[in-house]
Amino acid sequence: MEEVSRAFWKVDPIVRSMGGYLDVIGLTPVETTLVHWTEHVFDINIGLLDARDPDLNIKGIDLVISAGDAPNAAARQSGDRRAVIISLGLLRKLWRFLTAAAHHPDVLSRAHPLRDPGKSWKEALDGPLIAFDDWSMEAERAEYFVDILMQMFDYVISHELAHLLRRHIDLLFPDATPGFVDEAATYLDQAPGRSPELLPETLQDIEFDADANGLNQMLLSMDEKHPFLRGWTAEDGLEYGFQLAFAHILVMRALDTREGPVDRPGTEYPSPLFRAMNFTNLVFRSLHDLVPCDFEESVRVHDTAWFEASEISKDIGFGDGRWFGEGPSDADHEKFLVREARYFEATRRIDRILDGADNG
Repeated sequence: MEEVSRAFWKVDPIVRSMGGYLDVIGLTPVETTLVHWTEHVFDINIGLLDARDPDLNIKGIDLVISAGDAPNAAARQSGDRRAVIISLGLLRKLWRFLTAAAHHPDVLSRAHPLRDPGKSWKEALDGPLIAFDDWSMEAERAEYFVDILMQMFDYVISHELAHLLRRHIDLLFPDATPGFVDEAATYLDQAPGRSPELLPETLQDIEFDADANGLNQMLLSMDEKHPFLRGWTAEDGLEYGFQLAFAHILVMRALDTREGPVDRPGTEYPSPLFRAMNFTNLVFRSLHDLVPCDFEESVRVHDTAWFEASEISKDIGFGDGRWFGEGPSDADHEKFLVREARYFEATRRIDRILDGADNG
């Protein structure tokens, strides 16, 4: 990042609200690695998007890592400057969840069995961050879980980029006011300049729109991100779908910090569970069109991703009845289906706005 941009974001109020601009001096080796990996995934996405459509001016978007402990990510727009902001707290939490899953003997026990773990999943979850070099397990399993982490970072970055590319901030802040949208809903309700005419479900709709269009970015880059594949087989497609779904469920589980009902009454933000249900469904629907796979096999792999994620979810803390156990109730499924229909219509409406055919 250029020094002028760095100086601009250091005094930005949203960056400050998320803990301030991160000073990399003093980071632990694990934190330094997480920041570097995040920057790497961001640069790859920017490069691929720019190569596909230079008119997006995608290279003008900065990546800002904030120093906040709270897990959060945001898309920020201020004048002609745009940024994806990710808190160090989110990187830490994703690493903890990923490391705990890698050290849990019940997670991926068939595909990549953990035979002689040097550390326990509980130590990974509750103790100091464990460096990758200190993982004591089969190399194939360790490398597989790092691949999952890259998918987690890819999702977060693609989602925030989608907020910017889909002009969601313009919908929330229509008067050219500096605006933002974040994952933790820190104080968006009171944000100055926010449109007073927004319907309560608008924020939910744009989160789902960002998920759908972030996934679209990821799928458009399938070939470039997997250069060693010589054509996609059904098996390749199902494995990629599993990784995307499993990674997304872990991210949503990390963002689900509220006990109580699934649909989170009292907040305009969508339930992380509903987002995970929607995203994982979209993954396999979309891949089925790109890489012809047997429908029943797609359903089986989709369900396997949820089962494997539940193996670590049940040991993390609250979540019975949505992330593990019997899973979402029939009532929650009904609520999701109502929202799903609205999300699809909202995405079509945003498409029309972007095409200039709908001004309202």
